[in-house]
Amino acid sequence: MSALRKQLVKIIDGLSEEANKNHDREVKERYYFLRSVVRSKQSVTRACARAGKSTDSFNLWGERLRRQRKLSALKPKSRKPRRSPKKISKKVERKVIALRRAEPSHGPERISFDLKKIFRIEVSPGRVYRALKRNNLISKEQSKKLTKRHLKRYRRPWPGFVQMDVKYVPYRINGEQYYQFNAVDHCTTWRLNRIYRHLNYYSLMTFLKALEYHCPFPILQIQTDNGMEFTDKFRGNVEPTGEHPLDRWCEARGIEHKLIPVGQKELNGKVENTHKQDDREFYAKYDFRNFSSLERSMRGYCDRWNRLRATKALGWRTPEQALDWACVRALAMFLYYKPVAAEPVVKPPEKKRKLKKLSAVDRYLQWLEWDDARKQTKAVLLLPQMSKDFSALPSIG
Repeated sequence: MSALRKQLVKIIDGLSEEANKNHDREVKERYYFLRSVVRSKQSVTRACARAGKSTDSFNLWGERLRRQRKLSALKPKSRKPRRSPKKISKKVERKVIALRRAEPSHGPERISFDLKKIFRIEVSPGRVYRALKRNNLISKEQSKKLTKRHLKRYRRPWPGFVQMDVKYVPYRINGEQYYQFNAVDHCTTWRLNRIYRHLNYYSLMTFLKALEYHCPFPILQIQTDNGMEFTDKFRGNVEPTGEHPLDRWCEARGIEHKLIPVGQKELNGKVENTHKQDDREFYAKYDFRNFSSLERSMRGYCDRWNRLRATKALGWRTPEQALDWACVRALAMFLYYKPVAAEPVVKPPEKKRKLKKLSAVDRYLQWLEWDDARKQTKAVLLLPQMSKDFSALPSIG
C-alpha cells in the first residue's frame, strides 16, 4: 500500500457525512472516487483503471485532500491565468470606458477606430469588446436586439441613387408633432435631413429645393415608399398619374422616381437604417424645448454625419471622403470607356423627334461638361491605382 493511500485511510471516512450533504457534483464525484480506491483491495493502478480514472488524478486530488483535510480541497481551482500579456492597460481601459459612455451607441469596432484616430493607440476590436464586457457595458441580450436578419446587402457603384423617406420625431415638443425629411445616397450614405412643422406638399417642395441646392452630385434616381407625400398611386388609381408634385419635379429634371413594392421596406434599407441611428445618436442624447432649437441641432447633426462620421462600411471614411473617392472611380471609368466622337455628318433637316431617355452614364458624361475639370485630371492620374475591377478592364483599340 502506498504512503498516500495509508494517510487517506485515516481521513476519508471522517468526511462521509459532509460529502452526503454537499451538493457540488464535481466534489462528490472526486470524493467517491478517492474512497473507492482507498477501500479497494487491489493496487492503486488497477483500482483507478476500474474506476475509469488515471493514477495521476488520484495522486493530484489525494494530495490536496491530505494537506487540507477538508472536503473543500476537492473544489476546482480557477483556471484564470496569473498574468495576461495581451490585456490592455488600465489607462487604455479607462479611455475605452470614457468613449463608450460619451457615445453609448458606439460598438467595439468604432471605439477601436476612435482610439487610433484620437489617441493614436492601436487596440483590436476584440480587446475593446472584452474591456467593455468586464465593465458590464455590453451584453449578449443587447447585441441580439441590434442584430436583425436582412437580405443580401449591396451598394451602388457611383453616387446619384437617392433614397427618401419621412420620419416622425419620436416625441412631441410643446405638444406639437414634427416631421423629419431624409434623403440618403445609396453609394456613399451622404445625407440631407430637415425638420418641418407639417407633413404636406409645401414641406416636400421645400426639402427638394434644399436637396437640389446642397447635393454635391447629379441625382439619377429618387427611390421612395408609397406614402401619400410621395405618390398618388392609391388615391383612386392603380398606377401613379404623374401629376404628384414629386413626379413633376423629377420629370422636369430628368430624374427617375422609383416606388418600392408595398410592404418591402428593406428595399429602402439605407434610409430606414438611418432612422435607427438618429434615435440612438441624436434624439436620445438631447432635449429640445422648441422647434427652432430642434431644427438648428438637426442641421448641425447632418453636417457632422457627412464630414466627421467615419464608418466601417465605407472603409473608415466619412461620407464626404467616400463621395470624393466614388466620384473619382466613376469619372475614371467613364473616361476610360468614353467613345471617340466621329466627324459630324451634315444631314438635311428632319422632323422633331422625341428625345431619348438618358442613361446613368449619359447623365454623368453630361455632368462632366460643367463640373470642375480638375476632377477629370485627378481621375486619369488615379486610374492605374484603381481596384482590381478597373485593372482587369480590357484595353480599348
